[in-house]
Amino acid sequence: MINNISFNPNLYCYSSKTKAKAPNFTGNYVETLTHTNIGSCLEGYIGKVRVRRGSDGKECFLNVFKRYIGQNAENYSIKNDNGDLIGEANIIIKKYLPGTYDHIQYQSDPSHVYVDTLRNYSKPGTPYYKQGLEYMKDIGTRLLQIAQRRSDEAMCVGNIKLIAKNESKNWYKNVIGMIEEFPEENFHLKFRISNPNSLILPPNSKEPLSRLQGGL
Repeated sequence: MINNISFNPNLYCYSSKTKAKAPNFTGNYVETLTHTNIGSCLEGYIGKVRVRRGSDGKECFLNVFKRYIGQNAENYSIKNDNGDLIGEANIIIKKYLPGTYDHIQYQSDPSHVYVDTLRNYSKPGTPYYKQGLEYMKDIGTRLLQIAQRRSDEAMCVGNIKLIAKNESKNWYKNVIGMIEEFPEENFHLKFRISNPNSLILPPNSKEPLSRLQGGL
């Protein structure tokens, strides 16, 4: 006998483009990625993440899918229950031996997860916005938290790196807590690359990122 079954329609996100019906019932517990070893998951659906609706700030849950796209390369996509793609990111796991990466910021451990093509397709006013999608907040945050989890799992000590677009650089720095890999005061050093939009996650920002907006 099944007891205490309830359904809260505010928890699940559906596209306004369709008249899809919510499930008839569900348990109170929603399986998120909080305790999931993401690296051990097979391709396909791996769990849910909690996000906020842009219209009213209410929390709801979206589905996360994993796909292998190459050696040590993975794609993570976030979709609503209609299958609409809300956001995605590609990650590449880069393992190095200590001392093989010529940069002062990575002297302790040069290994990291590189985050590529991070997108929130539901955010109006961005180059990647897809008409008709309901705006969802926290998509970028959750994708970066997935990358951070994979960095920990792959023994890259939570290091993540990316190349920010000019319009999103302040968000990465002020909200996520990332810093420039090649700060201006070090431009006199002989770096092979000196892109000011190359950002890394410093040690003091790792725990705050993992807890941001309640974490995974």
